[in-house]
Amino acid sequence: METKQISKDEINFKIENGSPVVFRDYKIPMDNENYYVDVLGEFLKAMGKEKIFDHLGYSLREIINNAKKANTKRVFFMDENLDIADPVQYEKGMKYFKDKAFGDLEYYLGLQEKYNLYVQVYFHIKDPFLNIIVSNNTPILKQEQEKIKNRVAKARTYNSVDDAYMSILDDSEGAGLGIVILILILRKIGISDRNFAIAVDKDVTHVRIAVPISLVTEEEAEFISDAIIKEIDTIPQIPEHIVQLTNLLKDEDVDFKKITLLIKKDPALMMEILKMANSVYYKRLNKIEKIDHAVSMMGVKGLEYILQSYGAKQALKQKYAESDLAEIWRHSTEIAQIASILCDKFNLSEDSEDAYIGGLLHNVGKIVVKALHADTIENITNLCMQKNISVNLLGDLLEGTNYSLIGAKMAEKWQLPEKIISIIRYQHSPYRCPEDVKEISKMIYLSHMISSQLHKGNDQYIFSDNILEELYIESEEALTELTNYVKNQLS
Repeated sequence: METKQISKDEINFKIENGSPVVFRDYKIPMDNENYYVDVLGEFLKAMGKEKIFDHLGYSLREIINNAKKANTKRVFFMDENLDIADPVQYEKGMKYFKDKAFGDLEYYLGLQEKYNLYVQVYFHIKDPFLNIIVSNNTPILKQEQEKIKNRVAKARTYNSVDDAYMSILDDSEGAGLGIVILILILRKIGISDRNFAIAVDKDVTHVRIAVPISLVTEEEAEFISDAIIKEIDTIPQIPEHIVQLTNLLKDEDVDFKKITLLIKKDPALMMEILKMANSVYYKRLNKIEKIDHAVSMMGVKGLEYILQSYGAKQALKQKYAESDLAEIWRHSTEIAQIASILCDKFNLSEDSEDAYIGGLLHNVGKIVVKALHADTIENITNLCMQKNISVNLLGDLLEGTNYSLIGAKMAEKWQLPEKIISIIRYQHSPYRCPEDVKEISKMIYLSHMISSQLHKGNDQYIFSDNILEELYIESEEALTELTNYVKNQLS
């Protein structure tokens, strides 16, 4: 049993030898919690199941924090001279437990160490399961166990958090929603709620998730709700003159004069091209003011990409309010610019244009979901922030609303190139994407990390460190240095 962190080499040695990896902790600061999630990542990597890392990472955090809360509750009642097993005294203590205990958490964490109340995190691959067990040496109370049992049973009746949200809000302690989300997330990756169990043995509470080694996880959950399908069907096609311009660029002998004349008929398109020609992407020293010069400089491929993004924007503007689109386009433009900078930085200049257009269009699926689920999206995004749930998983919590998949379906509707469709589809799962866009998908993923660093305090994503390791960004200082480099390039 370990009381301190051990190296990845030691962890992998234990995995290869079939030995359990066990940690015992009293306070579990965020650094330790993140470390335990990283250890889980090593086990999943060894099993070839990295794609369920986000899902199980959330689940592990949830049960660790529940164990930590149970120990905190126990020492709180002891400190207040209240009998936690007495229903009347329990009700009395719970009225001010949250405000008082979490208002002075360090004090109560110190008491846990004093009374030897620990949380133990256990990982072990033993056929047919990867067992993830979180234990704490305070027995779960009967009424709490009954409440959790009822929540698990209730979770079976929900299809998504969208279904569950209003029902769970009535919970007096607010504890039920975390369990419901956990069950929904496990179900999403094919793990039955019967593989989630709580047991008490000699005054120690154990919470176990048993991940079948033979678990078959789908490459992509292809389910999209009927409401989303109908919404996609009603989105207009790309405007006809944009299609015409795109076809002209496919001619063997491209007539740039004719193309420029057509562009001049659409002042908004003309401004978009000039804006692009003068952007950080093209790194021009002198400002380009004439459309003829911009068209000549951008060439066929550059124009194709600007037409794709502009056409998509125009199609969406016909259906959705500008106010709904503005923030999504702002974020997408930033991701596109960062992805382009990163391609140059990591010697992937030949992928720069694909990364830019992929970045510009990566979030189009969110527009559709936001239009149909505006209130729920806001509620669940806030919930994700409070409970440290990655917003990457939001599409899994709202049944049939996978942003990336919806965006890919929209790109297919607009007949965009297969490469761009793949970038949109696999933006949050670069290890699952086709080989020809794998490096670009990593740049898009890393762009979100950098954007998150640039906007501290507005971080809605939880990231895997694997991408950083592959790119030899092996410390917080290295990531900060890269962020500063990007910031300078953007200015």
